[in-house]
Amino acid sequence: MENNLSEKYLLYLRDMSRKVAFGSASGGDYSQVLITAAKRKTKSRFQRITNIHLSDLKEKGEEGYKRELDQDKIGNGIFCGAGILAGTYTKKVGAKSSLRLIAAPVIYGQVIFEENGENEISEWVVNYDLATALISRNADEEEEAYAAFDPDANPTGNQIVQEIEERLDNVGIQDLASVEALSAKFVSDFKDFTETPCERMESPLKCAEAAIEARDISRIKKFYYCPGDWIYFAPIPPGLSTYRALNELAMEAKHDNT
Repeated sequence: MENNLSEKYLLYLRDMSRKVAFGSASGGDYSQVLITAAKRKTKSRFQRITNIHLSDLKEKGEEGYKRELDQDKIGNGIFCGAGILAGTYTKKVGAKSSLRLIAAPVIYGQVIFEENGENEISEWVVNYDLATALISRNADEEEEAYAAFDPDANPTGNQIVQEIEERLDNVGIQDLASVEALSAKFVSDFKDFTETPCERMESPLKCAEAAIEARDISRIKKFYYCPGDWIYFAPIPPGLSTYRALNELAMEAKHDNT
């Protein structure tokens, strides 16, 4: 009994640490992490985006390790995003509404390299900042609380994220197809939840460009989704090492209990 409680407590600390690490503003806003500061030239704004897939990166061997060192010098890591979502959403501030931008991976994990070029992703994480941006902060909290107990109610934003997370915990790290399927479910569910049209695009860059046009020129609320796995560069959220340590301890506790 005591061992089971220890495992559950470690898992709780791990999940709280994950939310802090990947939702920390000091690591950048991960709801629009693929687009850099607006004052930069157009080409520079998209420098975090690549057209490289995870399988392409694995073939680069030691070159990938060197790229990791280069990114580390500027505080970045190399990440793989499972599904890229960009576009606009409406945010209410008082009585006024404005169009805000998103451009981010739906589910992602940091690619860790060895000196010989071997690499792995130690965990897949739902993009909390992206989910938070799409969940109305002016929602009726009482209504959402009751909806959790109503089988006929439409799922709330928090329920969407919770279901994705629970399924993700049961997916193997190497099972990229299942991770991508959960990414597509996230987009589909939030498309319905926010009543936003969604268009599929062929590359992350196309998504980001279309999102900026939707906000600045067309002034419409619309999503652009690019399925697949894509490598990108981004700041490493602080506290990520704490999450990994807690995750390893939780897994060890789980193994001891079986």
